[in-house]
Amino acid sequence: MTAISVFWLSGCKRRPSEPERGEETIKTMAEYEAEAKKKINKKNVVKELEKLEKEIEEDIRQER
Repeated sequence: MTAISVFWLSGCKRRPSEPERGEETIKTMAEYEAEAKKKINKKNVVKELEKLEKEIEEDIRQER
């Protein structure tokens, strides 16, 4: 009970809305989806898929 009270009273710290210098920003799933909808369309879907496949293959090669 005491531990719960301590956690409740201290609360959790909020993250700053803007990352500090040198910190990497992390996108949300909704941001990735919105970006993909703008970038990928019926005309370029094959080209974009090929890019993704190449990136994945390169990542696999680098991990080995």
